[in-house]
Amino acid sequence: MLLEKARIYITGKPEVVRVIVFDKTADKNWLVAWHQDKTISVSDKKEIDGWGPWTLKDGVHHVQPKLNVLEEMVTFRIHLDDANESNGCLKVIPKSHRLGILSKNEQDRVVAESEAYICSAKSGDLLVMRPHLLHSSSKGTEPNHRRIVHIEYSSFQLPIGLAWA
Repeated sequence: MLLEKARIYITGKPEVVRVIVFDKTADKNWLVAWHQDKTISVSDKKEIDGWGPWTLKDGVHHVQPKLNVLEEMVTFRIHLDDANESNGCLKVIPKSHRLGILSKNEQDRVVAESEAYICSAKSGDLLVMRPHLLHSSSKGTEPNHRRIVHIEYSSFQLPIGLAWA
């Protein structure tokens, strides 16, 4: 079912390339500053023109690819719990992914000039976004479980020698 939905947003044959589970609780109640998800997780480090910088997170190689790679990705966030401002739900700047990859100063300017959309959701809701959409979340003022299954799909064929991690 989700694979079929991914076909709506990207060309080619989508595949799951990363899954993350978030659980914001009273003990794990973090702030996420405004940012774009600009890196992908790959099997190895390989020098590719226009790709970088490279980082190693938890033993997994991450790289910022060219914009066309991110444009062939879509993120589905499945809410396992209700999400609202009191428990630190996601906030986004609508359509900001259309601006491409932004520097920190450009991100700050766009956020200052835009109205954030609060992504309140009920348990079972699905939020669909591009990875490079500007987004953030505040610490919860009344934190309880806010579990999210974050699934990234892509149809981009990585260069020879690389595989999705």
